[in-house]
Amino acid sequence: MAERIRFPGSAGNPAITGEVLPPPIDPERLRQIQLLNEAVLVAFAATPNPRPPWDWSTLSWDITMPTTFIPGVHVEAVLFGEGEQIVPPQGSRPARPYNETTYTLVLRTPLAVRQLGKVDLGIDFGACMELPQRIDEVREMIRAEVKRSFPTSGKVTLRDADIGVDFGINSFVIDIPLTADVPNWFDADIDLTVGFQVYPVDGRVAAAYSFSRTDVSFGVASTILSGGCSAAVAKALEESTNGFLDGFIGPAIARQLREQVQAGLNTAISAFNTGRSPPYKVHDFSLTEFNLLVRVCPITAPPTPTDHGGPGGGGLGPLRG
Repeated sequence: MAERIRFPGSAGNPAITGEVLPPPIDPERLRQIQLLNEAVLVAFAATPNPRPPWDWSTLSWDITMPTTFIPGVHVEAVLFGEGEQIVPPQGSRPARPYNETTYTLVLRTPLAVRQLGKVDLGIDFGACMELPQRIDEVREMIRAEVKRSFPTSGKVTLRDADIGVDFGINSFVIDIPLTADVPNWFDADIDLTVGFQVYPVDGRVAAAYSFSRTDVSFGVASTILSGGCSAAVAKALEESTNGFLDGFIGPAIARQLREQVQAGLNTAISAFNTGRSPPYKVHDFSLTEFNLLVRVCPITAPPTPTDHGGPGGGGLGPLRG
C-alpha cells in the first residue's frame, strides 16, 4: 500500500490526514500513574504452594511504597482473590480457598491503578482418590425421579415408552413421553425434552434446569375430525407446557435430582470410609457419558497460620466481597 502523502504542517491534523489522535492524558492522572510507578514489589508468595485440599497456605507480600507525596492522594495496597481486601504494604494472611485461586496484588489511587504481581495458589491432589460411579445407576436414578414427578394417575401421565437420558459434560438431557387428558378435546401425546446441569460447588452437588422443548400431537384422526383445529390447540398447549416447565416443574425436578445425587454421594463416601483413618470426603466430581467420577480427599486439620496482615501486626483491613 502506498504511503499516505503528507503536506507540510499536516501531521496530526485529522482534517487532512484522517487520523484521530487520542485525547491528551489528564495531568493529575499522569502524576498519580508516575507515583505508582515508584513502587517496587519485593516479594509476593504463597507457602506451601500447592497445598493439600483441606490445608492452609500463607500468603505473604512486601511492597516498597512510593516516596513522592501528592497532597490529598492516598495510595492503597489491595489484594484480590477472595473478594477485595485492603492490606498494608508488608504482611501475610492465611488462605484456604476451596479451588485453585489466583491472587492479585495492586496499588491504586483515586485516578490510577497498577498491578504489582500475581500468585496462583494450587491444590495438591496427590493423596486423593477417584471413585467411579456406574452411569447406568445414575441413569436409573434420573428415570426414577421423572416417574415420581409424573405419577400414573392424573391429567398428565407417562406413556408406555422409555424415558431417554443422554449425558454430556456435567449435563444431561431427558426425553419424557407423556399423555395429556385435554378436557373437551382429544387426548394428546406430549414429548418433552428437558435439559439439566449438575456440577460441584465446594464439595456438594448443585443442579440447575437449563431448557425445555415440547412437541404436542393429537394424531391424524383428531386433525380430520377437528377440521384442522388440532394444530392451533397443540401450539397453545406447547407454549403453556414450556411456561409451566420453566416456572415450576423444571426447577423442581432439578432440586429433586440434586438431592438424590447428593444422597448417592453421601452413601458412597460412607461406605468408602469404613475402616479408614483419616476419613475422606468429596472434593468434587465430573459427570460424563461414561461415568460419574467422584474425587475424594483425606481430611486433615492443620492449625490455622498466624495472620500478620493488619496494621501493627493485627487483623486485616476491610473485606469487600
